[in-house]
Amino acid sequence: MNIHYWTKIKAITPSLIQSAVMGSMLFIGQVSAINANEYEHALMTSSQMNSKQVSNNQVTGNHGVTSQYIESIAKLGFDHLSHGELIAFKEHDINVAYIEKIQKIGLSNMGAGELIGFSAHDIDANYVDDIRQLGFSNINAGEVIAFKAQGLDSKYIKEIHALGFDSISLGEMIAFDEHNIDTAKVNEVQQLGYSDINACEMLAFSILDINQAFVDEMKILCLTEINKNEILRLKQFKVNQAVINTIKHYGLYNQQANTVIALAMLKLDDSLIKAVKSLDINNYSMVDFLASRTGKKHNSHHDIEMFNELANVIATIHHLEI
Repeated sequence: MNIHYWTKIKAITPSLIQSAVMGSMLFIGQVSAINANEYEHALMTSSQMNSKQVSNNQVTGNHGVTSQYIESIAKLGFDHLSHGELIAFKEHDINVAYIEKIQKIGLSNMGAGELIGFSAHDIDANYVDDIRQLGFSNINAGEVIAFKAQGLDSKYIKEIHALGFDSISLGEMIAFDEHNIDTAKVNEVQQLGYSDINACEMLAFSILDINQAFVDEMKILCLTEINKNEILRLKQFKVNQAVINTIKHYGLYNQQANTVIALAMLKLDDSLIKAVKSLDINNYSMVDFLASRTGKKHNSHHDIEMFNELANVIATIHHLEI
């Protein structure tokens, strides 16, 4: 059984990645216990299989899945399973007794895939209790599977807690391990001058590979008082000397990191100048304009500071004497 999961950075700089880190931070993708070729009829739901369209003989012929079995697990909330999921349930010995036992653990988001994952990874109540005793009380089924698949140990968890990330979520802890964040990595970021960072921000520093060379490069560009959010955005939007030269060419360089970031986001060039000049500056949709330039929706609630800076930049360009 293959567990596919991925990490997303939470609201580090909310404009950096505008979503929660894997649910609460976390990832969990789909538990793919079912081979697509083997189960080509995956669109068939359990209710369909239990209808008159499918005879008992047809159902029984599929790995021992009977209409009685379908009815029994449907009563426990699994009443809309695909053909493949039903077969996977049977192959993993998931029956009424097993489902009731796992449901008593009290985890959220317990769907068919997570239940299969629990069985495939031999996860039981004791294992979940062990995780909770490590300081993770607010957890879901997907995180538990990812924790088991990642193979974290208590020594690593204690190391991360000791570094000051005592309120880190289980999803964030798994992401820390996935991105090889340890004492040395945290010390490296702190030596850059960014000591007051949370778990999500630490993940962003690691994923974007913010190092001393990049920080020094930004200082050479004469940007003033770069804070932790700005250094992340500067790297995300690939600000370099060429970007600064373009900004200077249009007379918009003011040494402020947020202004440079806004212009980099908008992709400053002749087409931007033309697009802004054609706006009714007192009656236009910032959200729609940003979407047309960046290819994605932006919401002021995600990052008010950057949203306001973008609006200021657009107003400044509109009044340029070009």
